[in-house]
Amino acid sequence: MKEGIVLQKQIGLILVSAVLLSSCAEHRLVVQRPNPDGEQSIVHSNAFLLPRGQPRNVAQCQTNLIDEVRVKTNFGQSLVSVLTLGFYQPTTIEYYCAKIPSDEGSTDE
Repeated sequence: MKEGIVLQKQIGLILVSAVLLSSCAEHRLVVQRPNPDGEQSIVHSNAFLLPRGQPRNVAQCQTNLIDEVRVKTNFGQSLVSVLTLGFYQPTTIEYYCAKIPSDEGSTDE
């Protein structure tokens, strides 16, 4: 009898762990010809279901060039979104700035 309860607890723990570890999402947008080594800027965005629209998030790149954008959602952010029925959706956005490209054929860095 005790073995059955222990087995049920272990299965429950495995299921809870699987849910907690698998509920992250990441979307990546990368340019066709990347030019990495720029600065990284992390923005925490909070989208509300409001009639006036969503707030704007602006990347702070000195070069005005973006190399990659990553939009991430973790378990806590997903849980908040579900509990509020989608009225509040927190997300983390990472911008990777590109360095200024050199002239073609130039040896300048």
